[in-house]
Amino acid sequence: MRPSPQTRMATILLAESNPQMRSAIRSILLYHKFHQITEAYDTKSFMESVRSVPFSAILLDSGIPNLDALAITRFIRAGRLGANRTSGIMLLSLRSDLPYVFEAREAGVTEFIAKPFSTASLMTRLVSMLEKPRPFVTTDSYTGPCRRTGLVEPDFTPPKQRAEDGMAVRHEDIVVIPRRP
Repeated sequence: MRPSPQTRMATILLAESNPQMRSAIRSILLYHKFHQITEAYDTKSFMESVRSVPFSAILLDSGIPNLDALAITRFIRAGRLGANRTSGIMLLSLRSDLPYVFEAREAGVTEFIAKPFSTASLMTRLVSMLEKPRPFVTTDSYTGPCRRTGLVEPDFTPPKQRAEDGMAVRHEDIVVIPRRP
């Protein structure tokens, strides 16, 4: 997914503790014409950056030593760390187990991407996060982007015949896995 010229003007905080990974992501961003990139490699540099500059997007490594990425996300969403309350936050994580992904979602992460990831998946999610931001929600128990994504709209078109066996595929035959409450 190619970013629009306006999207390329986004300010991005790249918080990654691994120097090779940070360099690779920076190269990907530069290749796609993102030039306003601030890098953070540890807790101190991350905190200084996030407190001083409003960012369009924060790419946050969950493995930065002495930095709980989910707790920091909650602080950002609560408005306790600078002017980044509504910034898009993409969590880059080696962990991809469902309980952790759900916990990240509940903390207010906008996008979750498991390492290792491809350039295409990184750019698709980043551009989507910047060009089609989800509505921001504030309730007593949650602050962050609307968690209702990828909702399946019901299709009420008549069933189609499968050519090989003449069987009709009905709407009731489609399996939809519900999201965890």
